[in-house]
Amino acid sequence: MESRLQAAAGLTLVLDDPEWRVEWNEADWLGPVRIALPGGEAHAPEVAGAAEGQDDIGAYRVVEVAGGDARIRATVRAYDEAPLLVFRLEAAADLNDLAGTAFADPVATWPLLRPARRRPGGIAAGSRTYGHQYTEFALPVNGSDTATGFLFAPHRPAVVEPLLFIAPDGRVLMLAPLDRFHEQIIAVPADGEHEADGIRCGWHGDLAAAPAGFATDLAVWAAPSPRAALEQWAALLRRRAGTRRRGRYADDGVGKLSYWTDNGAVYYYRTAPGCDYTTTLEAAIADLHQKDVPVRAAQIDSWFYPHFHLREVGPEGAPLVPPSGMMTWEPREDLFPEGFGDLRRRLGGLPLTFHSRHFSSQSPYFRDYEAWVDGDYAHPKEARLFTRLMESAASWGAITYEQDWMVESFLGVRGLRAAPGRARAWQEGLDRAAGDAGLTLQWCMSTPADFMQTTTLDNLTSIRTSGDYRYLFDNGLNWVWFLHTNALARALGLVAYKDVFLSHRDSGAGDGEPYAEVEALLAALSAGPVGIGDEIGRTDRDLVMRTCREDGVLVKPDAPLAAIDRCFAANCFLESNPLIGETYSEHPAGRWLYLAVFHACRVKEPMRYRVSLSDLGAVAPAGPVILFDWRRRTCERLDAGGGWSAELPWQDWDYRVACPILPGEITVFGDVSKYATAGDRRVAAIRPIDGGVAFDVLGVPGTEAEIWGWAACRPEHATSWDDGGIWRLRVAIESPVTPIRLAPGLNAEGC
Repeated sequence: MESRLQAAAGLTLVLDDPEWRVEWNEADWLGPVRIALPGGEAHAPEVAGAAEGQDDIGAYRVVEVAGGDARIRATVRAYDEAPLLVFRLEAAADLNDLAGTAFADPVATWPLLRPARRRPGGIAAGSRTYGHQYTEFALPVNGSDTATGFLFAPHRPAVVEPLLFIAPDGRVLMLAPLDRFHEQIIAVPADGEHEADGIRCGWHGDLAAAPAGFATDLAVWAAPSPRAALEQWAALLRRRAGTRRRGRYADDGVGKLSYWTDNGAVYYYRTAPGCDYTTTLEAAIADLHQKDVPVRAAQIDSWFYPHFHLREVGPEGAPLVPPSGMMTWEPREDLFPEGFGDLRRRLGGLPLTFHSRHFSSQSPYFRDYEAWVDGDYAHPKEARLFTRLMESAASWGAITYEQDWMVESFLGVRGLRAAPGRARAWQEGLDRAAGDAGLTLQWCMSTPADFMQTTTLDNLTSIRTSGDYRYLFDNGLNWVWFLHTNALARALGLVAYKDVFLSHRDSGAGDGEPYAEVEALLAALSAGPVGIGDEIGRTDRDLVMRTCREDGVLVKPDAPLAAIDRCFAANCFLESNPLIGETYSEHPAGRWLYLAVFHACRVKEPMRYRVSLSDLGAVAPAGPVILFDWRRRTCERLDAGGGWSAELPWQDWDYRVACPILPGEITVFGDVSKYATAGDRRVAAIRPIDGGVAFDVLGVPGTEAEIWGWAACRPEHATSWDDGGIWRLRVAIESPVTPIRLAPGLNAEGC
């Protein structure tokens, strides 16, 4: 007789004999369910017992599985109040002989899923898969309904997490870890020839030992859409961890305009002609300040410290910089013979972000600090070395420590993977050391596991979410990468960093940036740092000032720009689909939506598309809006279900702001010289008053701002008005906060 383990919303684990399967309206989503424990072959699970329980999620029913290895207990829970199944593996005894053949070949698998062998009546034709490969920057990948066909980064494992099954009607079944993020994996077929391998969820193959009580939970989560799945799952992770985020303006590196020297910048391993690095940076910052480009922080990249393979620095720049490990985290003697004192003085005490990477096994640090050594790489066993590095950074004038090459640290040193908790201890120890030194952190080249582990960190202020600028990939691919990985970061409460960009279209040191406007837009809407890396004398001030105020304070949305649900079923670089992103600024009067559309596809033909406000999921407006076309400076009224159609040439873009209509038939667009027009560091606390609107304009005393909006009748204080209802008001900023009140008034002809 068939038995069933049913969660909320009809999500069900059907306990057939011999095949178990996951049912959610359709009879089979994931194919037959198997289990494979150490020393045994994959086989159909059997029920060994059943019980009920309660935890922080709610009431559940649990089935224990007869797995074949008495040292490991396997269970599955179904929750009464959440559409959630949780597959659990737990060590019932100390395990000291687990090591497998490869990281992506789990030593213990529960569940093993074979969607290629679904029963008839499974999910509908046209279903797809989506997830983030276990790579640097959590590469987003799309595959078929059997979890094959992914275009992987070939140098990284075929591991994808979270992994989403997306039905044609938008519903999603998501597989994602709930804990032990660096110990469990979701391994998928490496290619179509390995389809029969199925999806193997469990303990990664480099785990050599685990103590009794070690356990992992993997969620199978049902949700109405991809973004809803990510946000509901991440909300649980954050609640369980008591996650605290530092905010969008935690320090000058994340909150103000900055100058960067990393890969993609002009002065990455390059100096200006006739200059050393100190005088190059002095000249770059002095030129920016002379031209009123309000850079308020600078980043010092990997060129400042010695690697095992030392690269030359000079006017011609270095060839590709190999991933050799760091020897010491100290200024190179050939570049800074007197240390950083002279650099700090020449930069006027500008706050600094210092880059760091993985360690070389030849580093002299490991004469004094214990480390795991693996070939050319090594990693410290405890946090004392990081305490030393953070103290050094603070003495150099640092505000932020940028930990780069995180994937290389983890996948490059077997000892960091061989026992549970080591990667978490590394990252939490670094976080504590940074906090003790008064520093913040930025993560770079992070895996999906690193993204998830940030829920237990206190001092992380930003995370990179796309590949390196001007390196290996064209702009369009990085735009797709950025918007999709931002959705993961945003769900976890993180602010994103787009990477450095050039504001100039041409350059004596390179080709310049033909897509500078898009790169600036993406940086401004990241909710994180905005970093320029221009050649001396070539910064486009007008473009850069779209991202910030005259004092360098960034004008941001409340969250990173992220791809909307309809972009998850098909890759917008590989397939002809518009890349659509949304973010917002929340005010007492409602939510101002920023909607960006890009032709990022590799096919260089014009693209026609339509966007509906109803496509926007949880942020879709409930009432009518005025849709402001930022590029054309026009507007139109749309009902809640309305939309617009357009055509874009290859790698062109469209940008609109949806503004709620307030009582009195009036709204505010904001400062339209900025990308985030209603960002709360320029236009704050928009609120309705007596049929009108009030707001505060923030900025530097002695400067001006022009605020635009729309009204059915001309507002009484509008200084300019056109027949389309657009009003403009020039505001003289006499104090850091200038209150403004507008009410509808009569123009000469009446309303």
